Amino acid sequence: MSTQWVVLKYGGTSVAGRPQWEAIATQVNSHLSQGHRVLLVCSAVAGITNALTDLANDPGSEEKFAAILVRHRKLAADLGVPDAMWLETAELALRTGVRALAAGAGFAGQAELLAMGEWLSTRIGASFLQQFLAVSWVDVREILHIRDEPELSPVRQWLSASCEPGLDEGLLQRFDQLSPVVITQGFVASTADGRTALLGRGGSDTSAALLAGRLACIQLEIWTDVPGLFSTDPRLVPQARLLAVLGYDEALEMAASGAKVVHPRCIRAAAATNTPLLILDTARPQLTGTRIARAEPVGMGERQGCVKAITCQKDMVVLLLQNIDTRREVGFLARVFDIFRRNGVSIDLVATSETTTTVAINGPANHLDESAIRVLITELQAQCTVQVHTHCVCINLVGSSVRTALAKLESTMNFFRDHPLLMLSQSANDLCLSLLINAEDHETLLRLAHQALIPGGLETSDGVFGPRWQDIQG
Repeated sequence: MSTQWVVLKYGGTSVAGRPQWEAIATQVNSHLSQGHRVLLVCSAVAGITNALTDLANDPGSEEKFAAILVRHRKLAADLGVPDAMWLETAELALRTGVRALAAGAGFAGQAELLAMGEWLSTRIGASFLQQFLAVSWVDVREILHIRDEPELSPVRQWLSASCEPGLDEGLLQRFDQLSPVVITQGFVASTADGRTALLGRGGSDTSAALLAGRLACIQLEIWTDVPGLFSTDPRLVPQARLLAVLGYDEALEMAASGAKVVHPRCIRAAAATNTPLLILDTARPQLTGTRIARAEPVGMGERQGCVKAITCQKDMVVLLLQNIDTRREVGFLARVFDIFRRNGVSIDLVATSETTTTVAINGPANHLDESAIRVLITELQAQCTVQVHTHCVCINLVGSSVRTALAKLESTMNFFRDHPLLMLSQSANDLCLSLLINAEDHETLLRLAHQALIPGGLETSDGVFGPRWQDIQG
């Protein structure tokens, strides 16, 4: 039987300097000492994907081009990695990429250029680790191949593509012939004809989960700059509680409804192959973090109305589609939803009445800028009148049997005396209750809901809630 694999994924802040890479080496050695083989999946250095995006938008900028190389030369020098190990290849690839974009390579060219961030971090990181470990570097584009989804808009096909999860026996056999430690890029995949495509911002989590499934790994660890998932954004609410355990379904609802720590597609991929997922803090490895798994952990129980998190989605676009009588006009909703499909737009929430259909769309997730919104509205106006609310916020209550939480929100309801509620939506799986409002003062609603629904004490006997953020910070 093959030695069991673990996958360790490190985000941008976790690969940004020598202390971080030394922490990676320590964790790798810990797993090696337990007899595991280790696959490292790394993001680009923090800020580099944004810098590459800026360069893609301005491919003639020598200043932006040079700044990216300077940043990595500093990292390499800090790690004791000579320029000869990476610089010439990187400079040529970046130069080729910007020339292609200047010549009109479009989203395919942008994907090729943005993928260089992960190439740089992993090649430099591999050279550092090879100073004292047996490490193999593998290009993830040889492993992850995207689905053919012609119905998606070009920007999503190239910059936010998807891969099928599942075991890959051939890859497992191949990796078993490599060094005990393998390092590869997150965020990046390839098309059927070998061209570079991306898995979307935050896609390194997804890469790690897909690779963990292909290797039948015993555990996926996502090392980041926070201790795990919290009951709400701890930057806004210091009393937010660390969530010790979650099921895949609850974690997916949290991620899909605004929690930023782990990508929804990562959770789906982990669930598809039943891969246990741990979220851990690179700077505080002693903390147990958040564990996400299929089976409910012992002690979690079937707590009715147990809201575990209040999340927030910003930059939502709300469209009120008004028709005289949608119920008598056969096919109205089909025609309207086909417009969204043809524009490559995914709908988050929908509610219908006699004359109005209200639709909520996540703007950033759908790559909706003002121009794209105008195109969408113009097509919709051929079917109905359209009222638009941009920059809205969705406050989501997430947990089991969430509908029963309404009884605990009495003190929170006063908020809506002065703030209109654009939509109230309950998910079909009874795991999420969504309150859609205008952006003004949404943080007040988030704090009120957290105070009403999340236990404030430090008891952890139920196994669900861990310490408060303010106590972790000391």
